[in-house]
Amino acid sequence: MPIINPICHGMWSLTPYDKCDFRCVYCCTRVQGTSRPIVPVDAFDAALRRELDAIPLDDLLIVGAFCDAYPPLEERLGLTRRVIALLIAAGRKFDVVTKATTILRDLPLFDGWAHDRKIYLSIASTDAAALRQLDPGAPSPTQRFAVLHTLHRAGLGVAVNVLPWIPDVSDTATLIERTPADVDMVFAPLQFGSERDGMNLLGRRFTRPEVVERYLADYRRYGHVANTSWVKPTPPPIENDPLYRLPVLPPPGRWPLLARLGRGVRAAFASH
Repeated sequence: MPIINPICHGMWSLTPYDKCDFRCVYCCTRVQGTSRPIVPVDAFDAALRRELDAIPLDDLLIVGAFCDAYPPLEERLGLTRRVIALLIAAGRKFDVVTKATTILRDLPLFDGWAHDRKIYLSIASTDAAALRQLDPGAPSPTQRFAVLHTLHRAGLGVAVNVLPWIPDVSDTATLIERTPADVDMVFAPLQFGSERDGMNLLGRRFTRPEVVERYLADYRRYGHVANTSWVKPTPPPIENDPLYRLPVLPPPGRWPLLARLGRGVRAAFASH
């Protein structure tokens, strides 16, 4: 199995591990399981260099796009550490996606990070009890915010992924409040996949129409916040494509027509 796989034109997923011990029950990439190297450890460096040589220098690599970049096994094997060191030494353009505190181990490596790219911390809620059920192997929200603030104080490009946004679980106002105003936040609704329109989480049933309606309601409340970005809800097969975003809203009180349109606005967003 290759370490680097295409996402779209000019963008690649770089995945050191083929399973993720965080075992997020909402995962849309279906990689929950016991983490293991995607290629044998003794062949990893050679395979990575060979695959990297085939990727154009201007293309973007995302470390952890489909499987967290820092599963617990990384503390022992250090494959992601090797990846980061090689990418920085080669001057490659890359982002990192993780929920893990282990990334702080590699903080000194990022001193040589020349590109204006970001480390994305995934935090769907500040409710620790809910997250213990939703991503049971991952650090608590308090630990993740501690990582966020440490990276931010170190001057690194960092962002928050509120992925997935789940009704009554993703406490949007609190998440915004706990995130520095100069740190980007990306919101995206819960994904269901092409084979279903509902999902059981936390003892209740969530359906795609409800999630989209509630998500757009929060977008109307907070879409004016300068550091937030909201993925446009779209149906399968390319569900909630992060390349497409809803427009930034004006501050409250400057667009009264939006409130009056109500359901018409929701229908218009959902149909495009």
